[in-house]
Amino acid sequence: MRPYKISIPDDELDLLTQKLRLARLPKVGNGADQGEDNGVTSSFMQEILDFWRTEYDWRSEEARLNTMPQFMTDIDVEGFGDIQLHFVHAHSQRPDAIPILFLHGWPGSFAEVSKILPIMVEAGFHVVAPSLPGYGFSSYPEKAGFKHQHHATAFHSLMQKLEYPEYVVQGGDWGSDIVRIIGLMYPEKVKAVHQNMLMMLKPDFPDGREPTYSAFEQICLDRLQWFMDTNSDYDKIQASKPRTLGFAMHDSPVGMLAWMADKLFLWADDYPWTHTEIITWTLLHYFPGPTTAFQMYFENNPAGLNDPESWIRTTYLKTPTGYSAFPKELSIVPRSWAETISNVQSWNEHSRGGHFAAYEKPNELAADVIEFFQSVWKALK
Repeated sequence: MRPYKISIPDDELDLLTQKLRLARLPKVGNGADQGEDNGVTSSFMQEILDFWRTEYDWRSEEARLNTMPQFMTDIDVEGFGDIQLHFVHAHSQRPDAIPILFLHGWPGSFAEVSKILPIMVEAGFHVVAPSLPGYGFSSYPEKAGFKHQHHATAFHSLMQKLEYPEYVVQGGDWGSDIVRIIGLMYPEKVKAVHQNMLMMLKPDFPDGREPTYSAFEQICLDRLQWFMDTNSDYDKIQASKPRTLGFAMHDSPVGMLAWMADKLFLWADDYPWTHTEIITWTLLHYFPGPTTAFQMYFENNPAGLNDPESWIRTTYLKTPTGYSAFPKELSIVPRSWAETISNVQSWNEHSRGGHFAAYEKPNELAADVIEFFQSVWKALK
């Protein structure tokens, strides 16, 4: 276990400054620069580019991120060799603290834990929040075929290496899929699973009778349909040509930001993103290179929970499972669906919130997670 501080080299920052100085933006005419359906606007990109050139301070953001205790360690994943895992590890002072593994997804990063971290530590949790392999400062294996179950193996090995023989898990986006798999693979070690996103196919109900859905559930189903109809093409690009896309995004910080900002705006629930936040989220992909994060879509296409034949979908998760349902999440299915694949013991619906729950609504998500995990842990002890 090696203490770790983010420290982007000066020459990398100098190169970024040159790229921003030389960046050119397209002219969009004939009314095509209006509305969100056509992506981020030229006016927004010009505004944030001006801010980036003249006001944004990476070193200040770097120092802020480095207030979280970070580490690096080598984890051997059978068939793939050693992976260097970067992770936040914050200890609670409580003697009965519960170890929790917190997993992010795309287009997020380990930094999504930053707001929820002090709340969880104060409530009595030892928090472990890694960068997924290929994201941020975690390495990615050279060998092809690194799937969700291999991520699960790596993270379970990390928790054992940290001497947490039993623990709980929480995740959103890709992290939501992976924590479910960890629960399936290590049922004796993982005592509870919590998700704030659930992507699955509509189940086969007895006699073919579909349940009557509440107003909230219908909002969530409409949101999922909107996502599939209008916002899922990025998935197909990243799943089919991650390497090709990576060349463009690795070379162009402005292109990377546009790709990110489009998702941040549309997938959140009117969260007031600042220019600084958007740029920092972008740089946490741009500096290490975004290609390996895209690769995750290629390696898991179709995603296990969307594959009718996958053991990930067909195996019932017996581990106590909780959900936080936010109405602007991209996929929160009705509870009746979730209960066909998981032992649902906690279900909390919220009036506001989107895809980045830990960042948009840290207090609400933390309250759900704390109450659920503490009740399960106490019952087991």
